[in-house]
Amino acid sequence: MRLFALLLLLPWTLGWAGPSLLISTDELAAALAQGRVSLVDAESPESYARAHLPGALNLPYLELEDAEENAKTGLPIFPRLAASKLEALGISRTSEVVVYDAGDGRGASAVWYILGFIGHDKVRILDGGYRKWLKEGRAVTQAVPQPAKTAYVPQPRTDWAVKTAELAASPALRVDARSIAEYSGKDAGGARQGGHLPGARSFAWNKLAGELATFKDDAAMRRALTAAGLTPDKEIVTYCNGGLGRSTYLYAALKHLGYQKVKVYPGSWIEWASDPARPIER
Repeated sequence: MRLFALLLLLPWTLGWAGPSLLISTDELAAALAQGRVSLVDAESPESYARAHLPGALNLPYLELEDAEENAKTGLPIFPRLAASKLEALGISRTSEVVVYDAGDGRGASAVWYILGFIGHDKVRILDGGYRKWLKEGRAVTQAVPQPAKTAYVPQPRTDWAVKTAELAASPALRVDARSIAEYSGKDAGGARQGGHLPGARSFAWNKLAGELATFKDDAAMRRALTAAGLTPDKEIVTYCNGGLGRSTYLYAALKHLGYQKVKVYPGSWIEWASDPARPIER
């Protein structure tokens, strides 16, 4: 019995130290049974209210967008703002966090990225998210936990983000994770104008999406990335419209594959296109 319990703990323990940013539904079920994790639902409040995983608390990823901070400092979010949201969920710096979304990975990657930005290392993404959990016939609920509020002191990694001024002079390969319609300028996506960053390469985020998995298998992703010229030797900056969701999904996929020279542009297209003096391409 003791050996079995140790085996249940081992994959989780290795996950923090090892390269994997994903956790399987089996691993999560075992961790939840032992009360070892703080579970975060990254979808909208409406989606969360319909049904969510037992014990999950809601942190909609779009609430983490901070355009003012993007424009002012170039950072993804004001660190104290992010910390306050974790405090309300009862999450401390020592908490082991699992974040999930509907299953496509956008929302979960955004929360995972923001937690990483403020210095939280013990965070993983549920592989396949809600859709895989539900497909396997696992329990869901509408019950909302009431955690005790905690104190959280962020330790932001300010070197993670690429600022607009830096990007303009950077030799990094700019990768547009949006749709081809947005990239071409046919769809402005809520920005002041449509188009893409000068020299940017289009690589829609969902080219790497799996069926009942957050990502396709590693070999399939490497083939798609190599065909697009996105190889590990290159310095890469990902962006989308608001800097969270599609850009962080692509960032997470690349980090999962071991890419070292990759960053997110938090301001993304909305920040870049806000200044008519900045060059754009269509």
